[in-house]
Order: sequence, then C-alpha cells, then structure tokens
Amino acid sequence: MEKEILCKCLIKNKGDRMSKIAHLRIYPIKKGLESDWVKLFNEKLIPEMSKAGIKVETAWMDKENSKFIWIRSYGSSEKDIETKEELFYESNWWKENVNFVRGHLEENREITIIYSV
Repeated sequence: MEKEILCKCLIKNKGDRMSKIAHLRIYPIKKGLESDWVKLFNEKLIPEMSKAGIKVETAWMDKENSKFIWIRSYGSSEKDIETKEELFYESNWWKENVNFVRGHLEENREITIIYSV
C-alpha cells in the first residue's frame, strides 16, 4: 500500500505581499524510469495541472537517490489546494492515466504544505 506523508509548515508572511501556498513534493522514482518520468512530467503532467490552476514552480532530480523533488503552488489558501486538486484529480485525463503515472513511482511519496514568506 502506498504511504503518503503530509506535513504542515506554517510560517507567517511578512509585509503586504499576498502569501502563496504550495506543496513541496518528493517522489521516489522506480530505478530505470527516471528519464521516462521527467518526460511524462514535462509533456503531460505540467499541462494537465495547469488546466486545473496548479502551477509547477520548480522541479529537480536527485539522480543518486532516484528522487524527484518539486514544488507546485495553488494560490493563497488551503481552500485553493482543495479546489484545484479536485479539478485535477477528477479530470478525465487523470482518471484515464493515474495507473500509468503512478507506475513510475515507488511508495512513500512525501508532501509538505509550505507558505511563502
């Protein structure tokens, strides 16, 4: 069974800027599928998340440990996360491709809610 770790790191925003809420995500990628994952992520996942209003801020590959590290943002509130994730995870594309996408990943994805400062 897949284990997902969700942590909340709450830091008050300073100044008058609108705070941004995001997820820092770390996905262990199955050995040998790293290049396929990066291609899938860039060519399919980013455009599909964008349709739901989810913005990929940055993405990195820890090649030595086969981990994909990325940040996706939603807006300024936890309600924005709920709304935009529902749009994405209820989309026809996701429902048709979820098993293929997750087939690239090992268990124990880490997801941390982060706030801009």
